[in-house]
Amino acid sequence: MPTNDSPNYPLGPDEPGRLAALAALGVLGTPADAELDVITRLAADRFNTQIALVSLVDADRQWFKSRFGLAASETCRRHSFCTHAIAGKGVMMVGDATRDERFAANPLVLGPPYIRFYAGAPLVLKSGHVIGTLCVIDSAPREGLCAHDCGILKLMASQVVTFLEAREIRQQQRISDLIARTTTDAFVCTDAHSRITLWNRGAETMFGWSGREAIGQTLDLIIPDRHRQGHHAGIARLRGRGEARLVGSTVEVPALTKDGREIPVELSLAMWPGEGEACDQPAGFAAIMRDVSARKAAEDERAATKARLARQLAAVEASDDGIAMTDAAGQFIFMNRAHAAMFGYEDPALLFGQPWSVLYDAHEAQRIAEEAMPILFAQGQWRGDTQGRKRDGTPIEQEIALSLSPEGGIVCVTRDVGERRAMEREKARLREQLMLAQRQEVVGQLASGIAHDFNNFITAISGTAELLRNLGDDRVLHHATRIQSAAVTAARLVERMLTLGRRVPHPKLVDLSRMARDVRDLVAPSLTDPLHRIELAVPSTPLMVLTDDTELNQVLLNLVLNARDALRLGETGRIRLEVLTGEGRAPEGKLVIGTLPSVPSALIRISDTGCGIAPEELGKVFEPFFTRKGEAGTGLGLAVVAGIIAGAGGALAIQSWPGVGTIFEVWWPLHAQTGEPGDEDGALAPRAALRGRTVLVVDDNPAVVDTLVAMLEEVGAEAGPCLDPRDAVTAIRDDAALWDLVITDYDMPAMNGADFARRLRKLRPDLPILLLTALPRVHKLHQKQVGLFDGVLGKPASTAQLAAAAAEAITAARERTTSCVS
Repeated sequence: MPTNDSPNYPLGPDEPGRLAALAALGVLGTPADAELDVITRLAADRFNTQIALVSLVDADRQWFKSRFGLAASETCRRHSFCTHAIAGKGVMMVGDATRDERFAANPLVLGPPYIRFYAGAPLVLKSGHVIGTLCVIDSAPREGLCAHDCGILKLMASQVVTFLEAREIRQQQRISDLIARTTTDAFVCTDAHSRITLWNRGAETMFGWSGREAIGQTLDLIIPDRHRQGHHAGIARLRGRGEARLVGSTVEVPALTKDGREIPVELSLAMWPGEGEACDQPAGFAAIMRDVSARKAAEDERAATKARLARQLAAVEASDDGIAMTDAAGQFIFMNRAHAAMFGYEDPALLFGQPWSVLYDAHEAQRIAEEAMPILFAQGQWRGDTQGRKRDGTPIEQEIALSLSPEGGIVCVTRDVGERRAMEREKARLREQLMLAQRQEVVGQLASGIAHDFNNFITAISGTAELLRNLGDDRVLHHATRIQSAAVTAARLVERMLTLGRRVPHPKLVDLSRMARDVRDLVAPSLTDPLHRIELAVPSTPLMVLTDDTELNQVLLNLVLNARDALRLGETGRIRLEVLTGEGRAPEGKLVIGTLPSVPSALIRISDTGCGIAPEELGKVFEPFFTRKGEAGTGLGLAVVAGIIAGAGGALAIQSWPGVGTIFEVWWPLHAQTGEPGDEDGALAPRAALRGRTVLVVDDNPAVVDTLVAMLEEVGAEAGPCLDPRDAVTAIRDDAALWDLVITDYDMPAMNGADFARRLRKLRPDLPILLLTALPRVHKLHQKQVGLFDGVLGKPASTAQLAAAAAEAITAARERTTSCVS
């Protein structure tokens, strides 16, 4: 059972051995090494991360031997990602730490440096112990590293290990050099049975035993276990035949020290024979031994350095960035394949010996020579943008960094930024489209407000003129006709105001996945709360849509921005933008705009974890001028979205949970829709259809009410005027069966037309309601989706148009009621 003292991170089976191996390196707490700083800097550049670290995991902390992009030199092991990474031998990746239960509550995730993405390659010593990681860290989540990138990170980690182990070897080499300078060679003598008879001070120093400890011991004292049997057999052979292969030659053998180490020594062995009858037998041996550890270390260091350079060269060759070097004369002497390929050359050797200017046209080469080179030679480095020239002559946009080499040449690191710049230009274009759409929305709001008031006056003028024409007086008829003609012209001018800023759709093939990425990139910087994030899920292959990209972009932006505004400040919030194929999918929420396309379509799902929408408001959010943002909202954003979706032949479904979040589902046809909205005026109905009907006329403008009442009475209807919708609700409640039709305005101070219609539906569901409005296009769309009105007619309207629309509304209400009953 774990105790309160148990760590909340994994420990390997040989944690003491691992810590001992780390301590043996002798690097903890040592100053930074420039060689390691180069590796961490290259790692950060290679993987485009904010932070790169050489992290050594100690008993209760992680200490950074090298760091880039981070001020802290160590952190608590309890909060360390690396302590999890050293539990395995492969690269550990965390795409989004906030979604990983191991790290979601980690202070390094919730606070600086706000870790989201982490990838760490273990530092594995030759002994097999894992002492830490080479890791890259970023504050933005990522999908992860591909196998190729994992291999590069592991390769860089092996370079770190090589450097650290070589540092230990160099330390030992310095110790050996010091011993060699201050002591003599070891001189050891033994008798015929290998018992030590002489042990000089050099031997004391070399092997660690004092003369008192060594004399009288057998030579097994310094012979490793694995060689003792062979040594004993050799001595026995020597005593039997008097021959020894080692006598008179210098060989290298391993020797054992008091502390259990094996050291390589150069051994020169001499033998002296016995006297008398034993003259053919050895009486003893003398050995001069020289410690060659330093030489072996140097050889190993050279081999390790050679291997390290080979790996570094392999990493340079594997880099996606172009890397090239010139001599002092400016001619190429090295170039990796990425640099050559960037300029259209298959083999870098084709450019060796060529001047750097061969990769630029004359004008650009002169600019670099005049602007970059003086700064390079004065400061040792220069960074900037250039336009290179490929082998086939096509231009290439570059970002290059130049540095002077110690030999006087130039080291150039270059990156093709053409695609990135194109993306930046596309984002700028999208931002301009967004600003244009917002300006159009403001203009539309202004125009609609003006149109409402103008059309009320025009309705009164036009209707009165038409009534005057029916008096039968020729002089009155002449003037009334002229008044009515002027009213029609004025109505057309108002219509032109309403279409001000409206653009003609231009369908073209658009990659919906890329558009979703662009919208994500535009909205992400506006998420000012660090607890908020936006996620993107799109198909791996392009999903092409034949549509007007501006309109589709406006739909996506409006819905994502609404999701952003719904997130609560100071709380964790998420927006998810998904692009799917619509085939075989049914709406999860309530379908409120359009019907599911019968043609192939895409499904765009925008979900958020925001404040949600109250059930009673779900049917209102797409109404013109409805907003929950107060003065910060216009109330036209979602109304415009609804109009665009319906005009494109698409559909929209919505589901929401107050305090939990909202999901919008948009079905968008993959091919442009050619259908146009129906005629706003509709077919004229016979005037007799209203004869004897009782009609309640509701409008806050007295002149409009008087004119409409007169026009209705002209066709035989009995009209009742009402200036306040609240009074109209009372009249319906008192005697709902009295009225055959209600004609209402939309924009009224006490209650708008939609709320008024809802109140009437509760009192009498089958009551026909005709909306007479200055914005017929917007409201006709809305009534088709929500069904609040049985008809919509634009102001101003003639008597015939009013009669026809009223008759159609009565018929539509009858059909609606019949279908509900059946």
